[in-house]
Amino acid sequence: MRPHRLALTLVAALVLGAPLAGCAGGKPAATRQAKPIPVETTVVRMGDIGGSLTLTGQVQATAVTKVAPKLSGKVAAVLVKAGDAVAAGQALARIDTSDLEHQIAQQQAALQVAEAQLNKARSDAQNGYTQANSALTQAKVALDDAKTNYERTKNLFDAGAASQQQLDAATVTLQTKQAAYDAALQQVQTAAPGGNPLNQDGIKVAQAQVNQAQTALATLQSQLAEATVTSPVAGVVASRDVEPGEFAGPQSSVVTIAQINPAKVTIQVPENRINDLKAGMSVKVQVPAAGMDASGTLSRIDPVEDNTTKSYGAEVEIPNGDGRLKPGMVAQVTIDGLTPARGLVIPASAMVETPDGPKVFTVENNTAHQHLIQVGAVDSQHVQVLKGLKEGDVLVISGQDLLGEGAAVTIVQPGSGGGSGGNGSPGARTPGAAANGGVNNSGGAGSPVKGGLAPGGPGASSRGSSAGRATSAVMGASSSASWDGWASRDQSNRARGNLS
Repeated sequence: MRPHRLALTLVAALVLGAPLAGCAGGKPAATRQAKPIPVETTVVRMGDIGGSLTLTGQVQATAVTKVAPKLSGKVAAVLVKAGDAVAAGQALARIDTSDLEHQIAQQQAALQVAEAQLNKARSDAQNGYTQANSALTQAKVALDDAKTNYERTKNLFDAGAASQQQLDAATVTLQTKQAAYDAALQQVQTAAPGGNPLNQDGIKVAQAQVNQAQTALATLQSQLAEATVTSPVAGVVASRDVEPGEFAGPQSSVVTIAQINPAKVTIQVPENRINDLKAGMSVKVQVPAAGMDASGTLSRIDPVEDNTTKSYGAEVEIPNGDGRLKPGMVAQVTIDGLTPARGLVIPASAMVETPDGPKVFTVENNTAHQHLIQVGAVDSQHVQVLKGLKEGDVLVISGQDLLGEGAAVTIVQPGSGGGSGGNGSPGARTPGAAANGGVNNSGGAGSPVKGGLAPGGPGASSRGSSAGRATSAVMGASSSASWDGWASRDQSNRARGNLS
């Protein structure tokens, strides 16, 4: 009997222990199928878009000027620092001038010597002219006396009162005095060319030497002035490019000046809207970092398209008297009054950016299908689809980040608890999570996400407030939570009567 009892005891233990073993294992025998991914959708319809165009751009300086010294040398001082406002003509830096000052001193001495030589030449010329003129006066008196004596002697000779010898002597004296006078006159003309004693060649040479010394000195003094580097424009110091002790010259900048009043915003205009824009148009500019809303003017439009971006560069000019706008800030430029475009219009939030371009998902027979699209006109919330969709397509507008081609989906209404956010802390979107049943934990209740506020917030579920809070609690959990876990908790809560 004992062997039979032992056998019966073992059989009973195995039978009774089977359910316990199943409970201890924690895994069902059969593998569950992944739950369909809940998505929100809308129907693709025709509409108007593009009455206004909003583009993102960047604030830049109107002009950037690299200021270089005209004089080469060692930098003695830099007088400004980055961020300083400067006026046109303000001193920015100084080049060392010790060698230059020595050269100037030497040249000043050389000029003094040249001027002294010129003054001596002028004095000598004046004295020579005075002496020559005096000699000419004396020669004139002697000549006049000789003429008078000759005339008297000639008359006496004709009257027979004077001899031939006396007449010949008077003639020789007259000729001698005439020659002396002619020589004295030539000396005066030489001492005063053109009647001016300062026209002598020696004086001209001395004057040329003075002029040369003056020019050399002026060149050195100009270089001395150029040793102080000044700003050619008003603006803000963007960078200090050298430090004291470094070498600088005409080929290297010492300071870079950015002109930021007015400032400009550079934007890229889509090729399908470029012909709607004209230079001189008024635009609205919003710069969040500066807390600034301003009016600007479309100042320039590039005539040639950028082959990489398939867009045209443009610039907007904005007053910036208070200097709040800084180069590099992001700006939103809105251009109103444009002609609307008619076509297929979808929410911009429905798009998913990929390396191949924007794509969207549509739903057919509870199956997701992806489509690469070509975008036309855009505004702040919508885009025009030129290719890739047709009117009547059922477009996914929430939950698309979790989808892949052929994914099983279930369409839910906004706020039904099947959206992309819960009542927990914001989590990260997890592309590809649909493969393992993951949930898009992209925002908490009331958090801004694609398509609006995150569904599943408190009181938003169609199941009632209790169901909404429960679903939000689940959706706010870690992104590793699965729909299987949600179903298990749902059933457990229902068993306890917590869910309606």
